[in-house]
Amino acid sequence: MINMSEAAVIALHSMVYIANRKNEIHSLKSVSAFFEISPNHLSKVLQRLVKAGYLISVKGPQGGFKLHEGKENSTLLEIYEVIEGKYTPAKCLFICPTLPEHKCMMEPLVKDMDEIFRKFMTGNTISTLKIQNIT
Repeated sequence: MINMSEAAVIALHSMVYIANRKNEIHSLKSVSAFFEISPNHLSKVLQRLVKAGYLISVKGPQGGFKLHEGKENSTLLEIYEVIEGKYTPAKCLFICPTLPEHKCMMEPLVKDMDEIFRKFMTGNTISTLKIQNIT
């Protein structure tokens, strides 16, 4: 019901991780090791967040990524939309040319799930959520 790519999940988790320790520079290696994900995939995701103005890329041997000043109150929906594009709720789970959208028997479920998702994504910022086991 909710379309979320692996890249969007990585972006959300990485931004919360970095925001939890916003005064530090986080190396690609440390973030990828923490989440046990591919550094190459992570790099592509983080570069998109740099390009969108949410992260700063710091060059050099002590380089990495840090939160762009003023972005600590970014909502999860903002980060999601950097990766996935504008969020549009699903109307029906069943695509059938002979069935009008307003006749979808699952419409109440789809609407409820969209409301829960939208409320969570707009009601939480990258700084308000915490990732367990950050030392």
